[in-house]
Amino acid sequence: MKINPIMAVLAFLFGLGGSLVAYSWSGLSADLATNASITLVASILGLIGIYLFEKDYKIAIAQYIISGLGVLIGTSMVGIPGFIFYVIAAIVAYIERDQSGSKTDKFDEIKFYGNEQEIRQRYPNFPTNADKNNIYWIIPVITLILIVLSGVMGDASYNNDLQEKANGIDITNISSDLKVSYGYYTGGVQGTLSSQRDIQSVQIKGVWYGEDGSQIDQTYDTNTFTDIKANQKYQLNIPYYKESNYKPVKVEIQIFENFDDTPLYTKTVNFN
Repeated sequence: MKINPIMAVLAFLFGLGGSLVAYSWSGLSADLATNASITLVASILGLIGIYLFEKDYKIAIAQYIISGLGVLIGTSMVGIPGFIFYVIAAIVAYIERDQSGSKTDKFDEIKFYGNEQEIRQRYPNFPTNADKNNIYWIIPVITLILIVLSGVMGDASYNNDLQEKANGIDITNISSDLKVSYGYYTGGVQGTLSSQRDIQSVQIKGVWYGEDGSQIDQTYDTNTFTDIKANQKYQLNIPYYKESNYKPVKVEIQIFENFDDTPLYTKTVNFN
């Protein structure tokens, strides 16, 4: 009984589970959807190693290793179990190499005295010529290309989606009621926010800058709401409270989605 196919199936199942977990977490960070896709593609392609083992164990090992790395790169910590089982599958494939379809490591060259097809029908386990299986090396190469492409295409799709969301955001009716009272600035900036697309897990903050261009404060919108629905209007209020010697000359309103570190949209408001 061959063990490496069992390890490969377990690796696939763990990889599939990791990708589903990443997809479920994509609400916290949209780029996790891309990582999940990489893991899913790598997990599925790793199963081809079972077929390749019947051709040449060395090619199967390459397929297992490449797929395992794809699973690990895709979902990092969540992908570790899938990666480990693909590595185990590769190790076991080497141990079980005598059961592989390619047994030519024991032969310099195989010569047939008679009809090759007839001999192979009579002796199904008769060694095969390794050079006939070299064409199968294209499969690990294609696997590597597909894993890279899934990442590149996923990242491009993610960035395009972000750009479309950013283009659909607008802040209008901007006003300010900043004033100095008892040695402190009070008030802030107000405006009306609208979006052509739904935005989830929204975070809105204002980054305040002084006369020398340095950041002097950052504050968060006081009208708390978690999600933005398309074509609805939301009132913003970015407060500012600081000593009067910290005079703000501008505030950059930043809108974040899904707790990302990079703002989805920014708008700068300058003060006279």
